[in-house]
Amino acid sequence: MSNEAPFALYIRAINQIAFDVSDTLGFSMEMSALAVSLFEEGPDTMQVQALYSTQQQAEQALLSLSLSSSIETMIEQLPNIDWVKKSQSGLSPVQAGRFLIYGSHDKKLIPKNIKWPIEINAGLAFGTGHHGTTKGCLIEFDKLLEEGFIPTRVLDLGCGAGILAIAAAKALKTNIIATDIDTDAVQVTLHNAHINNVSRIVNCYKINGVKSSKLQKDTFDLVFVNILAGPIISLSQDIMEILCIEGKIILSGILDEQYNLVSVAFKNLGLEIEKKSSISGWTTIVGRKTK
Repeated sequence: MSNEAPFALYIRAINQIAFDVSDTLGFSMEMSALAVSLFEEGPDTMQVQALYSTQQQAEQALLSLSLSSSIETMIEQLPNIDWVKKSQSGLSPVQAGRFLIYGSHDKKLIPKNIKWPIEINAGLAFGTGHHGTTKGCLIEFDKLLEEGFIPTRVLDLGCGAGILAIAAAKALKTNIIATDIDTDAVQVTLHNAHINNVSRIVNCYKINGVKSSKLQKDTFDLVFVNILAGPIISLSQDIMEILCIEGKIILSGILDEQYNLVSVAFKNLGLEIEKKSSISGWTTIVGRKTK
């Protein structure tokens, strides 16, 4: 990267559009961003910030999105400071039950009552645990553990930064499988597993969907799926096939208004919805396979 300050592309939009834009900027473009962040600005609006080495790259990224003219956008060069350090210092720790997601700058500030601290630093758009979807998954996972549900075969499908896989590895101390369609996400997950001292038991693979010999039928008794409602529904039958009878699934990345669509798709395949919760407009579903 150049020593010059990067250029920031800002996009403000409703939740679903902002979420889709952050995924596109982080994963799908040939000219990838240096970093992508997603910030909640209210119950229905989010802001995407993508950083680029040059103004031309930021402008090309914006043009490639073909956004409606009604969506607010801006490009500006950031002050010439250590922007990585600054972005990390602006991310406060997130507690989710007995889990705590923190940046390396907060390592000395972890409360003594936290059982499973997880270090995740700001970087590419694979998640830092500050989004309501990840927090919702961790809270529901912690509740399952408190209720005595101790899975032995766990999958984090669409792992991003690997937060859920790392959380499961720390809590269960057993081998965890994580998968993602993006090579960079796999590398980020493996790096994060290393800095959290669970690399020995977190196995991460690049897999599109669940069609792989590593993901066989009736294999897992807990599956995390924190992606988006559309892909979740598209993969629903395949996901249910790799889940054991009486196995549980934690689904998120679902806008509150999409709950019925997702729940019906899984109910029709034999999933009993046990719980649902909502954080900042995003629903998390916990279900059990009954047949």
